[in-house]
Amino acid sequence: MVVLAAVYGGRLIIWLLRKITRRTKTDIDQILLEAVKQQIGWLIAAIGFQIVTSRFDFVEGAAKAILENTYFILYLLVVVATAWRVGDAAVDLYVAKQGDELNKNLVNQVFPLLKRLTHIFLAIIFVVILLGHFGINVLAVSAALGMGGFAIALAAQDTISNIISGLVIMFDSPFKIGDRIEVTGLDTWGDVVNIGIRSTQVRTRDNRLVIVPNTAVVDSAVVNYSLPDSTYRLQSDIGIGTGMDISKIQQQIRASVRQLDGILPDKPVDVWFTEFGDSSNTFRVRWWVASYSEKRRSIDSVNAAIQELANREGIDMPNPTYNLNNNVSLSEEEVQRIAKALKEQK
Repeated sequence: MVVLAAVYGGRLIIWLLRKITRRTKTDIDQILLEAVKQQIGWLIAAIGFQIVTSRFDFVEGAAKAILENTYFILYLLVVVATAWRVGDAAVDLYVAKQGDELNKNLVNQVFPLLKRLTHIFLAIIFVVILLGHFGINVLAVSAALGMGGFAIALAAQDTISNIISGLVIMFDSPFKIGDRIEVTGLDTWGDVVNIGIRSTQVRTRDNRLVIVPNTAVVDSAVVNYSLPDSTYRLQSDIGIGTGMDISKIQQQIRASVRQLDGILPDKPVDVWFTEFGDSSNTFRVRWWVASYSEKRRSIDSVNAAIQELANREGIDMPNPTYNLNNNVSLSEEEVQRIAKALKEQK
């Protein structure tokens, strides 16, 4: 009779709670109720058994103490199990509500890790409360565990730092899998293959996989060539003879670049007269491509088109020349100007 009363009493209470939660505007309470309904049944059963056994006059002394300790453990287990299930349900509910807005690495790696850490925390609380109930010195055990944890933390500080950095990357989302990035501090760039808890994997253009520790990513400036979108502007500086018609040269270069494959038609092609030189004037040509991956090919085709234009139209593109002999003494400013000109022509 006691067992039946406990079982059906638990079912009745759960039925009443379901009726109440169905009248609310949110479905969160219904989801949490379904997650802990088994624990509610255990709690009702434990309370029923305790009420019944407390009326047994023949249960005294050691037997009574054993029963009290047993009920304490049962209640503690129910509370910890309820918190366990509520934590898991809350994480799952958050993932379901956010949907595609969440970083897949958060869903696949961080949230399962968060669940495990919550489970470990609840297990530690259970053990500490249980030991305290039976009179065991919890402080001494905690001190021993703390010293052990401190030693482990010192030995694995690099790993822990990488894990924390990995969590920062996943929550901050400066890039995602498939993005093309450049880690300036490491002079590494390529496509992101995987974002892990400890490291980020980048595949370079020569098909090499670079494993970058997450601390290095967090501590360095990261250039994401895929954000805000994949379009990318390129530029090239050229030298044109000083006697040429500037306006005509600009129109011819702009027309030659515009007709090339891969140049975005809805973006401007700019040709700017940027600097006077001794033997040539510097023009900067700027254009847009659909992706950073087209950088080298596009620069090659634009430079080739400009050279063909110069050959066809007789455009003067002189290289700087200098007459130096032992009888000439150059000032420091002249030496710096010559060095700058030579560097620009490389």
